[in-house]
Amino acid sequence: MRQRGEAEHQADAAQKFTGMRPMEPPPSGSDALGVTTHYLTHFRKEYTRTRELMKKKARRATVGIAALNGLIAVLGVAVAAWRAYAPWLGLASTGVAGVVGVISAWSGLMRHHELWQQRSLILAELQRIIRNVERREAAGDDRQLIAREAMELLDATLSQDASNWGSLSRTPLAGAQYPSLAAPAERPQE
Repeated sequence: MRQRGEAEHQADAAQKFTGMRPMEPPPSGSDALGVTTHYLTHFRKEYTRTRELMKKKARRATVGIAALNGLIAVLGVAVAAWRAYAPWLGLASTGVAGVVGVISAWSGLMRHHELWQQRSLILAELQRIIRNVERREAAGDDRQLIAREAMELLDATLSQDASNWGSLSRTPLAGAQYPSLAAPAERPQE
């Protein structure tokens, strides 16, 4: 019974993880298109998961702040209605205002709403790349060419995501150039 409780706890912890999960290596023996499809599928799953988490957090922060602001208004009316309890109601109102400030600061720091929107845009681009790969594969296009072009689009999309996130989070990621390792066929011959 204890093992099941630990497994459930690990599943809950895994669900709440908001970062990108590590990628499993592609199946051994995969050709270039199989590897590319593996990566596209992984990132689509991860962006779908993180988009939903960010959407949930943005919604909770927005609704929570609105509800707490409504409570502050009710407490303000209660102060006028029950003068005998005014100091305590004023103290409660101040406490609720403090909680609103903390939630607002947290939401502003984590940028859930912006991250949700960004994840939505990146997910749409990933789905477009996957549709294009599937269409071209069904049309009988060269698998190596499809894989190379899809991987280039995936790399550009992920780089754009990192750059955009750097701009949102005000970190030096914006505009940072990361070296990429060329595929064996693309490396210059020595």
